[in-house]
Amino acid sequence: MLTPPDQRRRCTTDRGSVLMLLPAAFMILLVLGAIAVDLTAIRVGQRSLLSSATDAANDAVTVGLDESAFRAGEGYRLDPERVRSAVYGVLFAKGILNHLTETPVIVIHPDRSVTVSLRGRVEHIFARALPGASDPVPVHAEATAHVVTR
Repeated sequence: MLTPPDQRRRCTTDRGSVLMLLPAAFMILLVLGAIAVDLTAIRVGQRSLLSSATDAANDAVTVGLDESAFRAGEGYRLDPERVRSAVYGVLFAKGILNHLTETPVIVIHPDRSVTVSLRGRVEHIFARALPGASDPVPVHAEATAHVVTR
């Protein structure tokens, strides 16, 4: 039996509106999670580069000692070739040498300290799926190690 239009019961509740908002909320959480993971990956890449620069500078001032000059009584001097070899040895051992965008800059200062400067790029993880946002982020790290003698 048909009822007239004015006697039909109208739905005045908001039931079902949550079902429409749930996919949008899920997508927002998914995008925010992807942004957080990408930013974390960039930070980890930066810290890894800094750790490598620090280790390379530390090894440069210890392994780079000119032993013949030291044993001859001329004091602590750094051999530039040994310093360079030590820096490249550390970077090769850490597996970061192939990920650098420029050759490492190694500076031996007059106060017997060594500065190692590295430049590289960190790839995005999730942003590669978005058009125009997949450019790698350039990162830079610089570390200086000083010789302390007693």
